Amino acid sequence: MNKKQEQQILDYYSTTDKYIRSKTHSNAHQTVFTKESDKYQWLVLEQKSQCEVEVRQTDNHGTITARDNYELTRNLPKCVGVERLCEGANFQIPFNADEINLIYQFGEQSKEGTGKADDDCK
Repeated sequence: MNKKQEQQILDYYSTTDKYIRSKTHSNAHQTVFTKESDKYQWLVLEQKSQCEVEVRQTDNHGTITARDNYELTRNLPKCVGVERLCEGANFQIPFNADEINLIYQFGEQSKEGTGKADDDCK
């Protein structure tokens, strides 16, 4: 993963509080970003292969709320798999490529709103 691809992914997850690279927790296989105001909110970019990256995002309690898989093609990271923690439950909701496109086209258009909008969690 090059720096441009990393920045594109990072920009997608950064909201009002920007993520800062953690030199302490990053290594050759994964890059860890934390929020300055919260030591539990992490964004981890883990290189699975030369063309695959898994992104994990945690909430302010350290619980993984999002797990996304990206395919690195040319200079553009392409999201190929999405899982969200179902609010009020203890399981991840997987989405296929068609569902991801529908969510981005018609849905909440945010990572947080995706899991909250799913009626199957009840």
